[in-house]
Amino acid sequence: MDKNELNEKELQLFYMWKGTFKKIFGRVIKDMSEHTGLSEGDYGVLGMLVEAGNGELRQQELAALLDWTKSRLSHHLTRMEKRGLVLRKSLDTGNGVNVIITHTGKLAFDASRPVVAMAIRKHFLDQLTNEDIELITKLAERTE
Repeated sequence: MDKNELNEKELQLFYMWKGTFKKIFGRVIKDMSEHTGLSEGDYGVLGMLVEAGNGELRQQELAALLDWTKSRLSHHLTRMEKRGLVLRKSLDTGNGVNVIITHTGKLAFDASRPVVAMAIRKHFLDQLTNEDIELITKLAERTE
């Protein structure tokens, strides 16, 4: 068989893996949203601000870290600002904008972390054997 083609079994394996990931990820996001009111995007933005920026990042850098377009991030930040989770401040040089997590945003992020951890444990980690964990780890390390 040509390396540019997949047989039915290979294709089925890929779709199974993709579907399983989407199902698990969806359940984690659903649990988080129901218990915290944060969306996946909110959690991603707040997480990057806390973990990569110590509470503050340039908007352009945040877009790159999230792998979002500038437009998508700008629209999302507008919604987050209205909810008091972040604020944007023009740089003194007039060349760019910093995104800053607010006290409310930090509290929301901190409150969401245990919810996300419990959801990941429930929908993913508790389903795995030690052998599964070893195999997933090996696969992840190979594809980095």
